Amino acid sequence: MKRVVLFFLFGCLSVIAFASFPVETQIMLTEADPKGFKLDTWGFIIGILTVILFPYSLLLLFIRKKNFRGSLAWGWLAGLVLIILIAVLSLSVDEFNFLY
Repeated sequence: MKRVVLFFLFGCLSVIAFASFPVETQIMLTEADPKGFKLDTWGFIIGILTVILFPYSLLLLFIRKKNFRGSLAWGWLAGLVLIILIAVLSLSVDEFNFLY
């Protein structure tokens, strides 16, 4: 019963919070700064995959692609968050059975 009440409470709060401020369509239609940072997808994916081999993946910082290094750093951060999340979830479950 407590879960149902909390679910209902957070559901109502999300609807109220969503409708509590006006959104101007002109702000949403403007383009981002073309000179600003753009996420390089391959750099981000490589950063996530190489977070375990962090000392060796520092060599990737010598690549001189425009936004690769920043995307690589964001990928390392995302990979670290994923590792922490997996560790917390695996340690918080007492007994984890797939289907057996």
